[in-house]
This record gives sequence, structure tokens and C-alpha cells, in this order.
Amino acid sequence: MQKKVLVVAGKMDLGGIETMMMNFFRLIDKRKVTYDFMLNYEEKGAFDDEITALGGKIYIMPRLKFKNTFKYIYAVNKFFKQHKGEYDIVHGNLTSVGVIYLPLAKLHDIKTTVIHAHYADTKASFKGFIERLLLFPLRFCADYYFACSNKAGAFCFGKSKIKKHNYMVIKNGVFTEKFEYNEKIRNKLQKELNIIEKFVIIHIGRFEAQKNHTFLIDVFNSIQKRDNNSVLLLIGVGSLMDDIKERVRSYGLCECVKFLNNRDDIANLFQAADVLLLPSLYEGLPVVSIEAQASGIPCVLSDTITKESDITGNCIFQSLNSSPDDWADQVFLLKDYNRVSTINKIKRAGYDIHEQAMRLQDFYLNAN
Repeated sequence: MQKKVLVVAGKMDLGGIETMMMNFFRLIDKRKVTYDFMLNYEEKGAFDDEITALGGKIYIMPRLKFKNTFKYIYAVNKFFKQHKGEYDIVHGNLTSVGVIYLPLAKLHDIKTTVIHAHYADTKASFKGFIERLLLFPLRFCADYYFACSNKAGAFCFGKSKIKKHNYMVIKNGVFTEKFEYNEKIRNKLQKELNIIEKFVIIHIGRFEAQKNHTFLIDVFNSIQKRDNNSVLLLIGVGSLMDDIKERVRSYGLCECVKFLNNRDDIANLFQAADVLLLPSLYEGLPVVSIEAQASGIPCVLSDTITKESDITGNCIFQSLNSSPDDWADQVFLLKDYNRVSTINKIKRAGYDIHEQAMRLQDFYLNAN
């Protein structure tokens, strides 16, 4: 009998969480398991058409804000009431509102509820404070607890929860075969981007506070002062993009910082790069760090990121309290890195997406 799963997420764009859930949707046997999506953005997402093509349905809820809390509760309750008996499992990826939709799912006889943690901190703001408060009751709201790392699991659900039988780490797997180093692709992309024989630093992430682009540009400015043959590739979009472009202009870096927006050829872009630079304020376990290592390049990551990210031994963790010059020092340590295939290491560590998709499918099929 086919299991029907309702995936709760924000907007199905090219972010790490959304890409991960789409990869699972692509790989699961749809004769056995199928996905529908409950989202909270009216704007069309990058994956919406593919979801429909794969047989999934998309349902839009109001985006929860303090002033429309009751509107959100009413909409979610109405949805579960109208679709009673349709879903076997709710797989929630929005921890901040899990305390609302998970109990409502159980109220309407959903057999199995899952909450999936993807981050290990929140931003220092009033909103972040509220999110932290909502995490405590969350640990009593689901039947099963997933996390991308134990650090994310402990932060969202409490340290005691990660020792329980109903807790599981679902690793942020990647299509290892797509990321294996290919010199022909590297040469082609470098020619297209006009970065041949450059020292290429790459960052992939939304232009939001969490990703710490302001500090990233400060670090790159320090790198450029010492090596004017370096370039920075920025992949992503977001509300702070214009601010970051202005910072780049203020440093006079427009010729060596390339804003590439959202891209669907991330694996190829990693072929063209030499180092991943990721000074995030917080993460769960960033998919891009696994993708970078799968492509054979080293990483300089903030020490707020879990050490579970270091699969190959090619990651340097640097304090956000360090100066941009100190960060630049770490990047230059990797400038002459001898790139080799790391695919077998990635697979042995369990970060191949096919393995993780089958683990998740087995869970769905065996969940009570």
C-alpha cells in the first residue's frame, strides 16, 4: 500500500532544506511513497513545477506572523479537517511553527508526525528569541525527531532527545557522482565566467543575516589586498543582496566579485572553484559543505558550524571573533591544495543521497 506524506516547508526554492527534500522526492519509489507539500509562500518557488510533474500537490497556508496567528491556526486546522484520512505521515521542516501544525495533525488522526531540525541556532533578535521559546514544547509534539546533525538535534529538541529511540539523523546527502572532480568541466566553466588561472573562492547561500555576507566581503577584501588574482563567486538571492552589492562597490571589488544569483548547476560551479568560504552565524549541517568536499575542494567554515561537517579532513574551522585578516590567513593556507577525488570518503560516511533517500523511504514504509 502506498504511503502518503505531507511535507511542511516554507517556499520550495533553491535553499538547502528545500533542495534536500526535493532530492528525496526524486529518488523515493513513488509506487510506495508519495509527497504533497504544505507551504506558506504564495510566490512560486523554483521547484513548484517539478513537484507537480512528479505527482505532488502544493497547498499554500498563510505565512505566520504574530498578528495573524489565529488566521494561520484556522487555515491549518481547516486543511487537516478537509483532508482527513488522506495522509499517513506529516514530515515537518518548519520547527518555528511545529507547535501548531503537529498537534493539529494528530487532532485529525494523522498516524505519524515527524519534525526535522535543520539549524543549530537562531539569530539574535526578538524573532529569534520567540523561536527559541517555541522549541521547548516542540520536543513533546511529534512522534519522531529527525535532524541533519546531532548539534542541530540537541539545539532544537534538547540533548536528552538525541539519545531516544525515536530520534534519527538524516544526513544531508548529495549526488556524489555529479560532484566528482572533472577538469574538463572546470576549464569550461572558468572560461565562461572569465576566471581562468584565478584563485577562485565560492560562497553559496541566501543573502540573509544568517549567512553573514557582510563579514564574508570583509574577508575577501583582505584576500584581495594580498592577491589581486583572486575572485569571489556569490550564488544566491535574498533581501540583503543590494546591501552587499553596495559594500562590494565601497571596497572597489566590483571586477572580482561575481553575483551569479540562483543557479541550477551548483555541481559544475564547484568544479570551477578552489575554496569554499562559509562564515555563517549558525547552521545545522550545511549541504554546501558536503557538496564542496565531494567536489574535492577544501573549506573554511565558521566555528559555529558542527565539526560533523568535516568528512574529508579538509575543513578549517575559524572563530567569528577572529579578524578578516585571520580568516584570510586560513584561506591562503589552502591556496595550493592538491585536489584529489574524495567521493569514496563521502560515500563511506553515509553522505550519498541515494543511501539517505532509501533510509527515509524505509522509515516511511515501516512507520506506525
